[in-house]
Amino acid sequence: MAHPPAPTRLALLAAILSLGILGAGCQSKIVQHGNVPDEEQVVQIQPGQDDKNRVEQLLGSPSTTGTFGDDVWYYVSKRTSQTAFFEPDVIDQGVLAISFDPQGIVQDMKVYDQADGRLVAMVDRVTPTHGNELTIIQQMLGNLGRFSPGEDGPKTGPTGTTGAPGGV
Repeated sequence: MAHPPAPTRLALLAAILSLGILGAGCQSKIVQHGNVPDEEQVVQIQPGQDDKNRVEQLLGSPSTTGTFGDDVWYYVSKRTSQTAFFEPDVIDQGVLAISFDPQGIVQDMKVYDQADGRLVAMVDRVTPTHGNELTIIQQMLGNLGRFSPGEDGPKTGPTGTTGAPGGV
């Protein structure tokens, strides 16, 4: 039995290798983000009795705390699956919110899942600022000679300010 010529074998090997690489690239990848507290540890927390230290011993540090203080701790988790270059699909996500009273004692615990989430629309506005709108050329040319005071004092630039810091 005769073997195929070397260039044909090389092409066949390259084709098989390419298919293997493409197949591996299409495999989905599951990624876990955040802290998923163990349910057995969560049920050990007693509202009205346990404090922040006990919660941290059982669950670890929170993912984040409340915006205006640390009276609410959030444990956030998210699991996604991504295939190749496509957008990741959310498999599971959850938030455990633990609220504390002013003395640091657990007041309430709530669990939120993917159904409780809401999309937030981003606002595409720009906050106006005071001052002149200068092009890059105006900015570069306006600074020429600004920092060398002559006999009459500091020179002013195109905005009417002097070359000294703070516009003095």
